[in-house]
Amino acid sequence: MVREYRSKLREQLALANREAVVVVATEMFTARGWVATTMADVADAAHLTRQTVYQQFNGKLALLDACIAHALAGGDGLRVRDQPTFQAMGVGDQATRIRAGGHWLRGAHERSAAIQYVLDQAAVTDDAAASRLAERESARWNEVAHASTLIVGHRPHDDVIDAAWVLANRRWWLLLVGERGWNGDRWERWFEDAATATFTM
Repeated sequence: MVREYRSKLREQLALANREAVVVVATEMFTARGWVATTMADVADAAHLTRQTVYQQFNGKLALLDACIAHALAGGDGLRVRDQPTFQAMGVGDQATRIRAGGHWLRGAHERSAAIQYVLDQAAVTDDAAASRLAERESARWNEVAHASTLIVGHRPHDDVIDAAWVLANRRWWLLLVGERGWNGDRWERWFEDAATATFTM
């Protein structure tokens, strides 16, 4: 009984340490960028030893990938397709479904666009990061294909999915909201108009 109790405590501590590292690393990556963020700095900011951080993540890329996954899940651990706001794209008429898509994507960008952009930066100079970015973009295409199927009611042609995949890219959120100063509501209206045109092409 005592051994089992201690095992549960160690597991809880490990999960708490992992959460602390991911939160701190996300803040550091988005503030400093890929190059200036080090595992040592993350460990110090999280008040953990470097060994503890490396026990959770075998390197900086693995840590960044965990930060992205955490942001996409919204902290609740659900897969993208299992999130209620994602599933809402399959309910109502097409206009309602497109609005649901814009609402879900806005939330996803608010949570994850900045941290995903760090991977975009890393991929320019790091081959492993470039490979991981390619994998994530392939997975994003599949998620867009699934979302497009929910919205249209059947799987659309790949040309339509490609256009939706481009439209859903975080880069447009970062440009319009981050650089041009749009608010989220204005971005959603823009997305809805563009998505409506995309799904009727």
